[in-house]
Amino acid sequence: MAGKDITTIEGLGSAERPHPLQQAFIAEQALQCGYCISGILMSAAALLKRNPAPTSREVKEALDGNLCRCGSHHRIVRAVLRAADEMAAG
Repeated sequence: MAGKDITTIEGLGSAERPHPLQQAFIAEQALQCGYCISGILMSAAALLKRNPAPTSREVKEALDGNLCRCGSHHRIVRAVLRAADEMAAG
């Protein structure tokens, strides 16, 4: 994978400068136990990188490979859509 940049959850944002996704997940209270959230955040970041204005359906499809048993699916989708809106607003 020479020449490819890989971003991990630690590189997404920091406590001082959180990524808009991290801010949106906090604002929407989309975090529960924390088991799945790293994968969900990274899947959502990849989605927003390739599609900065996804629909609710597109968010659900992009996150389909992540297993969350806490039941915060609706808040997670709202958080991703909120982050997309905030990122578009600049």
